Amino acid sequence: MPTLRAITGIWKKHEETSEQPNLPGLKTRYYKKSREVMIENVTKIVKGNKYPNWQVTHVDNERGEISLKKQGVGSSIMVVTVFKINPIKSAVDVYCANQGALGDFGSSYRSILAFLKALDAEVAPEG
Repeated sequence: MPTLRAITGIWKKHEETSEQPNLPGLKTRYYKKSREVMIENVTKIVKGNKYPNWQVTHVDNERGEISLKKQGVGSSIMVVTVFKINPIKSAVDVYCANQGALGDFGSSYRSILAFLKALDAEVAPEG
């Protein structure tokens, strides 16, 4: 599958999670934590260097969005959206895009998987 992602990445510059993704690793994650706690956990992961080479550029608590930017070589952005399902349950979706002239050669896909792995290590997902 990684070869196919790289080939597709020649022209594709972004990737995102969803309820019914083409790839199982890009499925929306659900957590038994409030939206506020999940926003804190996302910022803690990035600022605590558990997700290296990325920095938090903006946090919008009202909308539940955290914007990240990749540091160093390559210009990528990521928007993590935390949705409130009920007072003690939330969902997390991630959008990642490369800002270069060509596609991202699968780097957005790999960035999302790495971010979700770091988040899942911090907070156990549901199911």
